[in-house]
Formats: sequence, C-alpha cells, structure tokens
Amino acid sequence: MRLGEHDDYEKGVTGEIDLSRIMRVLSAKRWWVLGPTLAAFAAALVFVNVVKPRYSAEARVLLENQENFMPRADKTEQRAVEILPDAEAVQSQIQLLTSRDLARRVIKTMELQGNDEFDPLARGMGLTTRTLVLLGLMRDPTQLSPEDRMLETFADKLNVLSPSKTRVLSIEFTSRNPDLAALGANAVADAYIEFQQQAKRDNARGAAKSLAALVAELRGHVADAEARAEDFRVKSGLLVGSNNTTINAQHLSDLNTQLSLSRTSQADAQAKARLLREMLRQNRIGDIPDVANNEVIRRLLEQRVTLRAQLALESRTLLPGHPRIKELQAQLADLDAQGRAAAERVARTLENDARIAGARVENLTQALEQQKKVVGTADADDVQMRELDRTARLYKEQLESATAKYQEAVARENAQATPADARIFQRALAPQVPSFPKKIPITAFATLAALILSTGMIISGEMLSGKAAATMSGAARREPAPPETIAPAFVQAAVSEEEIDPEPQPRPLRGFGALDQEPAEQSSLLETGPLQDTSSQSQEEREIADGRKVIGRIDAARLSAPCVKVLVAGSQANDAASATILALARGLARRGRAALICADPNIGVSAQLVANGEARPKGLHDLLSGNAEFGEIIHRDKGSHLHLIPAGELGGEAQVDMLTVIDALAQTYDFVVLSTAKPADALGLASMFDKILLRDADPMAPSLFDELSRDHKDVQLIEDADDLAAA
Repeated sequence: MRLGEHDDYEKGVTGEIDLSRIMRVLSAKRWWVLGPTLAAFAAALVFVNVVKPRYSAEARVLLENQENFMPRADKTEQRAVEILPDAEAVQSQIQLLTSRDLARRVIKTMELQGNDEFDPLARGMGLTTRTLVLLGLMRDPTQLSPEDRMLETFADKLNVLSPSKTRVLSIEFTSRNPDLAALGANAVADAYIEFQQQAKRDNARGAAKSLAALVAELRGHVADAEARAEDFRVKSGLLVGSNNTTINAQHLSDLNTQLSLSRTSQADAQAKARLLREMLRQNRIGDIPDVANNEVIRRLLEQRVTLRAQLALESRTLLPGHPRIKELQAQLADLDAQGRAAAERVARTLENDARIAGARVENLTQALEQQKKVVGTADADDVQMRELDRTARLYKEQLESATAKYQEAVARENAQATPADARIFQRALAPQVPSFPKKIPITAFATLAALILSTGMIISGEMLSGKAAATMSGAARREPAPPETIAPAFVQAAVSEEEIDPEPQPRPLRGFGALDQEPAEQSSLLETGPLQDTSSQSQEEREIADGRKVIGRIDAARLSAPCVKVLVAGSQANDAASATILALARGLARRGRAALICADPNIGVSAQLVANGEARPKGLHDLLSGNAEFGEIIHRDKGSHLHLIPAGELGGEAQVDMLTVIDALAQTYDFVVLSTAKPADALGLASMFDKILLRDADPMAPSLFDELSRDHKDVQLIEDADDLAAA
C-alpha cells in the first residue's frame, strides 16, 4: 500500500473484479457455455466431412541470369557483371506468372474446356446465369472464347508467392483432383519458362533484322571511305614506302643522314690537317701517323738512318771540313728536305679532303632545305590523308562489331541457344493429403471460438450489470484501513524499506548516543502523526528533521546514479565523531547496500563492531599495501546490515590506487561512505565523491567548508549522532 491510497479505501472503490463471483456465475450458466460449444463442434465435424476436399500442388522456380552458351564472335569481350534480380524484379515476375496471356496458354495446353471445375458451361447455363445475362448484370459466357470464360476460375486456383529474402517463386495450384493440381502447377512453370524464351527469341529476331540493315549500310560506308582515301593519296603524292612512311619523309631522312656523315668527314680532315701542320713546325715528321705510314717517307727514313751511320763512321777519322763529311751532310740534308716535302703533300691532301667535305656539306644542306620545304608543303595534305584513313578505320571497326552482333543474334533465334532467366528446380507432385479442409484444426478452432464467445458474453453481461464491482466495493468497505496510510511521507518511506528487508534488526551496541535506544523507543518514531508546523516544533524535533533531510538527500541522489559516494571529513577522531559516522552509515544501510570505509585508525570501527570478532581486523591500508584482498577487509556490522572496512595496519608502500578501490566498491554497493579525520586527505579525496559532509561540532568545519566549497558543489554540515539515528 502506498501513501495516498487511503482515499480509495475511504470511498470503498478499488477498480478490481470479483473473480469468485464470476466463476460462480459461469458455473450456474454452464449450459449456456457448453451448448453452443457442442453445437459448434458438431457443425464443424459435419462440415469437414461433407465438403469436397481440395488438393494443392507446388512447383518452385529459381530466378537467375543464365548466360547464352553460344560462342561469342569477339573473343576479347569480357563477361559483364551479372545483375541479379532484386525485390522489384521478383514481384514483376509474379505479375507475369499471373497474367492473362500466360493463363490462356496454360488453359489451352491443359485442355480444360469441358471440365466442370473450371468451365462454367460444362453443365450448361443455369437459371441464375440466364437471369443475370438477361438483366445485363453478367456477360453472356457463350459469347466468350473457352479460355476467356475460364480465366477467372483459373486465377482463383493459381497462387504465386515468393519466400522472403529469396529469388524463388512458389507456384501453387489447387484442384479437386490431385493429379490435375500437379499438372496445373507444372504447366504454369513450363509455360513461364517458354514465355521467357519466346521473349528472348523475339528480341534476338528483332535485333538481327536491325543489325542486317546496319551491316549493309556500314559496308557501303567502308568502301566509300577507303576509295576516297586512296584517290587523295595518289593525287597528293603521299605514297607510302617502307616502315609505313611517305616517300618525301624517307628522302628527307636520307638527306639528313648523309649531311651528318659529310660533316663528320669534314671535321675529321680539318683536324688531321691542323695536327700535321703543327707537327711540321715542330720538325716531328716521323711522329705523324699518315706520314709514317707512307711508303716514300719510310724509304727516306731508312736512307737517312744509313747516312747518319756512315757520317758517324767517317767522323771518327775525318774532320768536319773533309769533303767526304760535307758530302754525307749534304745527302742527309737532301733527305730531310724530301721528307718535309712529302709531309707537306700529305697535309695539302688532307686540307683538300676537308674542303671537298665542306663543299659536300653545303650541297647537302641546300638539298635538305629544299626537301624540308617539300615536306612542309605536304603536311596539310598529310593531315587530310590521316583524317580519311581514320574515317575508313572507324567504319571498318563498326562493321566488324555489327557483324559479330548480327551473327550472335542470328544464332540466338534458335530455341536451344536461348535459355530463360529462370529454371525449375522442383516440380509438383500429386498431393496425398488435401489442403482443405483441415479437419482437426477447423474443428478445434470452431469449438474454441464458440467456447470463448459464449464465455465472453456471460462475463460481459455480468460486468455490465455492475454486480461484481458492487460486491468488491462492499468487501472494501468492511476492510479496515491500514495504519500506515495515515503516516507522514518520511515515515512511510521507512516502512517501505523495512518491508523490503524483512530481516530483524539486531539491537545496537551501547555507548553510541541515540543508538542506545531500545527498539521500542526507535519504532515509536515510525508511529508519529502528521507533520506539524515548524514554528511549534521543539529544538530536538527540528534537529531530527535536519537529520532526515541529510539521509533523504543522499537517498534521493541514488535515483540518478547507481551508487552515491559520500565523504565524511573532519579533524577529530573522538567518540562523538565515530557515533555520527556510524549512525549515518547505518541509516543508509536501511535504504540499500551500504559500505563504510574508515581511513584513520582512530576513527574506529573497533573489534566489537565487527561480526567476525577479530582482535585487529584487516582493513583499507592492508588492501592498499597489497597485504589483503577485498574479501578479507570487508566485515559485517553486528548492529545492522552495514558492511565495514576498518583502517587496518598502517605501513608499507601503496600497491593499489585509492580511486580503483572506490570505483570497485561503487560497482557493488548503493552507498559508499568514507570517513577521514585528516583535512589534507579530505582535500585530496574530495574529487572522487558525490557528496561531502562535515560535522557542525568540528572546530575545523568552517575552514574546511570554505576550502572544499571552492571545487566541490555539494558540501553540507550535519548534526551529531542523535539526529542521524532518529532520522
């Protein structure tokens, strides 16, 4: 029961239904339920045994792009990327399967004329049909072709579906004859495949007819283009020689080659003549290659060597003025003159060769310039010639492509060369079990529907009469109102929490202020009357109200966060501070899962509060130093459902981050409370917590409040343990 529901109790209205009365009414009127149910059961049995059975056969067709197996004329043509049928294409094929043209073809193939199931004139025109025809409400079936007058009945028997996310067409045909049902489904599938093949053959026939005219036209264009190109080539003199170049271009290339060779010869002759003159001035005739290789010069050199040997021989016995010595010297000088004259002749020969080569260079240069003019004049004709050749080549390529397509289109006119874009992968078989009627489902459905309808009519009549609601209202009036409906809002919240946690609360320990109250005294707070005016409340009542606000705000913050982390800071570690912190944590433990962490050994959770009774239980500092695990430091409070984490033993290097510990506890508990009596630790840990509480009685509370309020928005002063325990 929630606060505010006592108004409905006072009025005696609950909005609920008296199910016991309804069951009594149904029991009294059971024959009004059983009668229609049995009648529906009997009628369904008669129907399913009298009606003529219908059989449904199913054939399945797969839509896919099948490539033509005829060889392609263009061997280099790459196969195009297949475009598979999409959802719209599948629906289009369904419309094709249900089209009138396809139905006419199937009706004619199956020879359904005269079949009383499909042909309305199989048994002649009845009186009703004649009357409707005379009144103009129905078209005379005798004026229609056999296929047309059976279209409507055939369409009703045919059903084409496509399973979701597939390219499969399910062709279902219904008939009173199972063999005819299978024959109809297969005939529709075969006609559909033939329909697609015929459409492709018609397209190929039309394409071949169009391509034949195009090929004939392109052949004429090719002949004309090639004739124009040859005529212009003859007129312009752009005859093609070797290497697919014109004769003028080849002549120009030959002149350029000869000119290069002549310039090379001229430069070679000039260099040799210049070198020969220089060596003549230095009297180094024997070092000249062309002179040394001359036969005359070689004999002169041999004679000179012989004379110098004789001169040296005679000089040993004769003086320089002797006639023999003078004769030998004169012969030696004559030989030197002959050698120089021979070298001069070689030099003049080289100079003449250089001049001849220069003259040839000049002649070739003039011929080259003239040939350039000839070639330049022929460039305009060459451009036009290339244009004519390009046109002829383009027409020829178009002719080849059109011819290949024409040959392929002619080949595809054949039925064997035209596969359909679908194939039958499951043919229909004559069904053994009728699709209609389904005896058991129809009988069960009719019986259940009659039972539900008859029961619903009786219940509706009882509800509309208002008897069930009146009976329930009377019961509500006789039921006394729950005592908690008149309790104030904050007491109702506490009652709700106690209902959630039905375990009995153990009696708290002595020595912690308000926690020493007897359970009867504490429960008296839950039975107080409505809130009274604040001006008439005593100082004690106002302090209790402030304590409720503290815990209420923390509890309200849990609505927007999975865990509320509270830091209780101060500068004192006396009994009053310990009582205040423990009272706050126990108050939160009644509202959810709560854990209290004591960061200082002096703020104690002593051994008497720990359920396991250890003399010095492990705690927070043991976990931070790596000497304990989470399961070893968490202890149960003897006086409540609160979980305690004492300070433990100080010392050792920190192995675990404090933020990691707080986050790990926040994953398990609804409230995490950490108490510290060191202002420096409070300033360092403030950013990890959602709310910060300071004891009003602490002498450092004002300065800490100002310091923490700069960076943290939710900082609050609280009273001592008496107010929090009462809250």
